[in-house]
Amino acid sequence: MAIYCCVCGFLKFRTSRFRFRSSDLSQLLLMRLPVRCLNCDERTFTSVSQFLRLRRMRKARHREHQQRSTTS
Repeated sequence: MAIYCCVCGFLKFRTSRFRFRSSDLSQLLLMRLPVRCLNCDERTFTSVSQFLRLRRMRKARHREHQQRSTTS
């Protein structure tokens, strides 16, 4: 299931930091975590499964970048 930015309609997101505010805490109770749009930087919330998928993709890109920099 793809998530779309509510502001610009972009499909690509990155994980965002959790803030200990009432709005973030209420979203956490709903099992939703913060993400940011890569196009307009708008912050929104998504399901835990989507969040974890984005996090795994980020770690894989980071490892790939590390491997490229060590072989060069």
